Amino acid sequence: MWRTASLLGMLIMGTAQAVEPMKEDNQHVRSWNAFAENVYQLHQKLTQVDGVTTRTHFGGYAGMPEFYREEQFYLGDRLISKVQWEKAHDKVMHSIEVFVHDDEGRVIRDFTAAYLPAYRNAPTQTLISLHRYQDQLHAFRSFDASGYRIIERCTGSLKGREVNLLLDEDEIAEVLGDPGSIMASDEYRACFGNLQAEAGKYLQPQ
Repeated sequence: MWRTASLLGMLIMGTAQAVEPMKEDNQHVRSWNAFAENVYQLHQKLTQVDGVTTRTHFGGYAGMPEFYREEQFYLGDRLISKVQWEKAHDKVMHSIEVFVHDDEGRVIRDFTAAYLPAYRNAPTQTLISLHRYQDQLHAFRSFDASGYRIIERCTGSLKGREVNLLLDEDEIAEVLGDPGSIMASDEYRACFGNLQAEAGKYLQPQ
C-alpha cells in the first residue's frame, strides 16, 4: 500500500517543523489523540470476532532498524488492521491503520494515526480515507482528523484509457471551485462521482 510507505517517510522528515505547531494548539493535540484512541477502539471492535488471525513482524528506520513490532490482523484474506508498538515500550502505540470492507471484500474506508518515534505529544499524521469503485476505476479522498481534505487519488481505466490522478492538499486548494480545472473533467467526475467531499461523520472512526 503506497500510502503507508509515504506516511512513514513523512514521519521521519521535517520533525521540528511538523511538531512545533502542536505545542501551541492544545485543541489540536486533544482532538488528534482522541482520534487515535477511537481508531484503536474500532480496531478492537473489528478484530474481536471469530476467525481473526494475527501475523507479527518487526520494522524500523535508519539507525533504528527494529523500532516497532507490527501486528497485522486478518479475517480470511482480508487485512482488517495493522498496529505498530514500540519495541522498547511494548504498550506504547507507534501507528495504527484500520480497514473497513464492503460485502465484496473491497476497502471502503480506512483510518490511520501515526506518531513520530521520539515525540508523542500527538499523532503527527492522521488520515480518514473514503473509497469509491466505479467500473474499472478506484478512487479515494483522504482527510486529516481536523477535517481538511489532503489527498485525492484515482487509478484504473476509463473508456480504454489509463487513469492515474493524484492531487495533494496544495493542488486541491488551488483548483477547488475553478470551473476550468481538472475537477471539471470527465475523468475526474467518473473517478469521484458522488463521493462525499467532507469527512463528515467519519471524523468518528466507524
